[in-house]
Amino acid sequence: MLRLLSRDSRAGLAHRQPFRRPTTSNAYTSPTRRSFTRSTIRRTEQETAAKETESLSTGGPVHEQEALMYLDNTFPLRVGFWDVRQYLFRNTENSIKSKIDSLVPKDKIPCDFQVEHAIPRTKDGGAFVQFKYKSDTQSALSAPKVIMKHVEEHLKEHNTITYFNFQPVRAFLVKGEPFMEDIVSRYPSLKLKVEFQGPDLTVEQLYNNFRPYGRIFDISILSPASKELPRYAMVQFTRMRSATSARNCLHGLKLEGTRLNIGYESQMRTNIFKQWVVDHPRITIPVAAASLAGVTYVIFDPVRVFFIHAKVTQRFNPDEYALYRWLRRETWARLMTHGGDDTTTDAGAWADREEDGQKIKEWLNESPDTFIVISGPKGSGKSALIKGATDKKRNIIRIQGEELANARNKNEITTILAKQLGYYPVFTWISSFNQLIDTLVTATTGQKAGLSTTPDNQIKQILEIAAIALRKVSADIETKRQENASEVKKPWWKTLFSKVEEELHEKDHKDEGNEDNSDLPIVIIDNYLFRETSVSSTLWDELAEWSAVLVENGIAHVIFVSANVGITKSLGKVMPNKTFESILLSDAPLEASISYVTKHLEDYKGDDSLQQVVSVLGGRLTDLELLVQKMRAHLTPEEALNDIVQRNMIEIRKYGFGEDLSDTEDLSWTGIQFWQVVKQLATTNTINYEELKWGPFFKGADKPFQGMEHSELITIVHKDGWPHSIRPGKPVYQAAFDRLKNEPVFAATMDLQSYNFLISATKEDIKSYEEEINKLSAPFSGRPPREVESRIRYLLQKLADGQKAIEGFESQVKIAKDTISKRWSDE
Repeated sequence: MLRLLSRDSRAGLAHRQPFRRPTTSNAYTSPTRRSFTRSTIRRTEQETAAKETESLSTGGPVHEQEALMYLDNTFPLRVGFWDVRQYLFRNTENSIKSKIDSLVPKDKIPCDFQVEHAIPRTKDGGAFVQFKYKSDTQSALSAPKVIMKHVEEHLKEHNTITYFNFQPVRAFLVKGEPFMEDIVSRYPSLKLKVEFQGPDLTVEQLYNNFRPYGRIFDISILSPASKELPRYAMVQFTRMRSATSARNCLHGLKLEGTRLNIGYESQMRTNIFKQWVVDHPRITIPVAAASLAGVTYVIFDPVRVFFIHAKVTQRFNPDEYALYRWLRRETWARLMTHGGDDTTTDAGAWADREEDGQKIKEWLNESPDTFIVISGPKGSGKSALIKGATDKKRNIIRIQGEELANARNKNEITTILAKQLGYYPVFTWISSFNQLIDTLVTATTGQKAGLSTTPDNQIKQILEIAAIALRKVSADIETKRQENASEVKKPWWKTLFSKVEEELHEKDHKDEGNEDNSDLPIVIIDNYLFRETSVSSTLWDELAEWSAVLVENGIAHVIFVSANVGITKSLGKVMPNKTFESILLSDAPLEASISYVTKHLEDYKGDDSLQQVVSVLGGRLTDLELLVQKMRAHLTPEEALNDIVQRNMIEIRKYGFGEDLSDTEDLSWTGIQFWQVVKQLATTNTINYEELKWGPFFKGADKPFQGMEHSELITIVHKDGWPHSIRPGKPVYQAAFDRLKNEPVFAATMDLQSYNFLISATKEDIKSYEEEINKLSAPFSGRPPREVESRIRYLLQKLADGQKAIEGFESQVKIAKDTISKRWSDE
């Protein structure tokens, strides 16, 4: 029996309290059991509805009743937290009311039907409609059914199809007590769990009550042998909206004393593909890595090639376009004063540099066949020479080795190199991420997945992409050259702009003469082998191998600029059968140095002291520039020289003697070894390499000299491929060495350390003499034979000479200590 709601219970409905509507069993008869045609069925239903409507008015006193209907498919279902379709539809009170009014015709339904309000169930895709009607006591149960038949007929006649899924709206009478929950983690599903609060129901009973809402896929009841409580059954529909309608209409229904509690049951679907992927990591992980690499190759590599190509050709730099340069020259440049600091490095300050620059231009106008190597001490003007020789060239890319060598780790090297080449985007975190994944796979499967990529591999990848971009630049240049050489007729506008561009370009480069301005890409690797550390150990080899590929394939010219004397040996490993185009720069001669300084000090009027100062500084271009800057700051030549020498003294004490404690462990020489070099170079410009090498302080070791040269403290001059002599790292160092030698306290301290070292070394020699004498004399009880006696006499003489030397060293130690105590001052 359908329990009717009195007027007093309306307040509870307004607050969405559960409804109690026990009804009689509404057995469902399958259409397949009837032999009627569609027209017969429709006619029969209309006659039945008419009879029921007529019977409603003959049952006695009329009372106002209330009931609930459920309208399905009024909203999209929400099947997960990611489902955002709910937010695309309006579910305000007015919109819901207007939607209900269009679906439920009030004027066509009997029993004084009126809609009170609607309760949306957006998660289930439907809405409850609370309505009231008038009927007598006898027709109280049949009136809601008649009302629902009219609503269903109206929905069928008007073909109410929703636009979000193109399915019709359905209406059902609510028979149970709806559970209007809004639990976030519960979403609709095809399967319903029907709990029994009372005796178990049969499959037939469940089918008859659930079938009106849609086709059922399966019904399963808990085994009678199971002791699990509460008892339940599983009802699975073929469509999810059938399950939502059944749940909202039948929850709380009592059938033969058993209350039905209905909830959604999430289906445990086994994803076969996912399971196979999880079970075979040795196959799937490498395949995933290869797929990721393929996606990277397809998506990111063309982007990176584009950015490198744009950086080489300066595509986004307006200064590269002749029309812009002409406009700037004819407008803005005429309004600006032509001034500025002309103390910038001038590679053409002397004649030999002009000849070297002309050589480089000639080499660049030829097809690339070998490396161009520019070497020389630091500050000799190597970079300035290259800048002057390539100033009018296009398609230049520079790699700054100093920035790469100063990087703290290899990931930073990768980032800096990518920035210099224009490689974008770059993902340095991929290396760490792949190593983490490889570690996890190794821990779970026992074998490495091979995903780990080192920063060295990333550097190789960057260089490979750069080579592709440079090859594209070369191909574009060749294509343009062929188009210009061909007689293919071009559009008039393209011909006009080409002629204007060529004319403006010739005007910009009118000072270059008739040289062939080849636009072949030029790669300049500045400060190559700047510093050989554990971080940059493989970087230089990678750059050399990459450069060899560019040259051998005719892609680009490669210019190496380095102050390292071992550059030829390093590059010879990658191109052993080639002779390099080399230029070795040295310090400028005195006349050229004086000419350079006077050229930049036109307003200076002084005596011959400037010439003496320049002779002390030598021809090192950086020191000459520093002198010019200080004299422009109103310092006299002597004051400027004193300031420069004093600063070099500080550098020598810091890097040569290891006064910076953090550097002492990395030095390949000792302070007393460098002191011997300082004392000798203070008095002469060159010293004998072999003589100093085989002295008591070095004992034939070459490594200390190589370390000093690498730190640019000294310069080793080679003759016939062998070290021949030693010179100061730069000319001003000789003046700094002389001041260090003449500084009494510092010199006495270093002499004290040197003589103590000699005393210790001599004592070790004497100890070895004594041990050998004892071994030779002991077997003969103090009477050795003549042959052994001669050896003993020789050792005794060496022992006496050593003792005499120790006495002399100790006297020098005493003198040094006296000097330190007497010449020390707190000023």
